[in-house]
Amino acid sequence: MLGTEVISVSSVKFIHAADLHLDSPFSGLKDMPPSLLKEIRESPFKAFQKMINEAIFHQVDFIVLSGDLFDGENRSLRTQVRFRIEMEKLQQHQIPAFIIHGNHDHLSGSWVTVELPGNVHVFSGQTEVKLFQKSDGTSVHLYGFSYPRRHVTERMIETYIKAEGADYHIGLLHGNLEGNSEHSPYAPFSLKELCAKDFDYWALGHIHKHQVVSENPLVIYPGNIQGRNRKESGVKGCLLVELDGDTKRHSFIETSGVIWESETIKISADSNFDALYKVCKDVLEKKRFDGRCYLLEIKLDIVGSVNYYGEILEELTRILQDEEQGESFVWLYRIKIIQPISLVSSREKITPFVAEISMLASEFEDIETALAPLYKQPGARRFLDSLEVEEQQELMDEAERWLLQVFESKGYL
Repeated sequence: MLGTEVISVSSVKFIHAADLHLDSPFSGLKDMPPSLLKEIRESPFKAFQKMINEAIFHQVDFIVLSGDLFDGENRSLRTQVRFRIEMEKLQQHQIPAFIIHGNHDHLSGSWVTVELPGNVHVFSGQTEVKLFQKSDGTSVHLYGFSYPRRHVTERMIETYIKAEGADYHIGLLHGNLEGNSEHSPYAPFSLKELCAKDFDYWALGHIHKHQVVSENPLVIYPGNIQGRNRKESGVKGCLLVELDGDTKRHSFIETSGVIWESETIKISADSNFDALYKVCKDVLEKKRFDGRCYLLEIKLDIVGSVNYYGEILEELTRILQDEEQGESFVWLYRIKIIQPISLVSSREKITPFVAEISMLASEFEDIETALAPLYKQPGARRFLDSLEVEEQQELMDEAERWLLQVFESKGYL
């Protein structure tokens, strides 16, 4: 039609990250040299700094942080000041930051507040809409809420209402996708509910593993930016997202400076110590050639039945740790046997007492009650996450293996 003006909407480009967990304690890494431990405890900050540098390098329009920026509700002044320094870097490049707080850094904590620069926009404890507008007039509505308290189990997704008048609509939500039983069911939602909101992008947080939930609409968990324990293995990072009309592009940006990984070695039961030492050392050398920093677990898949391995693994671990040096470290934090000691082949050799112990161990199901006293300890529960079914079984297997090794050393097997 003559005289009709065609309005073209330009693209928007942004970084999406979540679950920074700055100031994580990194508990459980015993006997580690102070220099390496310092590097590991610094790794969340360095990962965050890398993310900020990537945002500046790619000249993004803004960044979104979808919850759990801080590891605890009572964030330290030092951590807040370091966070502010990174926000000031963004401000120098006219890059706003849109932030929600999650269950770890909820708003009910007690801390001395550090004032953030004007480019930082923090969502309140109730769902609200914030406007971002580019110099060319392209507008974005961002929706989100910060956890007013640690436990938010309501379906907060119902409070996200699309506000017309923007070119793009982005939802920030720190919560659990229904069907995922591995994580706490905070602010639960379904994919169907997200689709019904008719948003262009859902910037999720809470799950520490990178996951593209849906391409249309685009729904993504970026995962955390730095693994903090062996459950958070592999490369971690953030997302570079571009919305260009109906076209949506996203790419993963690695930020983790220290990587948790596990390697499985198959070895014969009749191998001597030197063979075991060499195969473990070869794994470490191969990782070291990579040029990255690793926290490594070696799993031994032993072909055949042998008991003496369990007696030397701790000492072998220390020997290999003593040899570690250099900036690109590979710290072997554990060697474990993944093949349970089989009593089937030696059933005729064991006493009825040992057989009864083995049967009771295999039938034990009340592990949560057994662990309850530990989780009730104020000093311990801060560092403990709930155990997944696989981890509970792993504890049981290790306990049974230890018990059988004790019996074997006493001559009961």
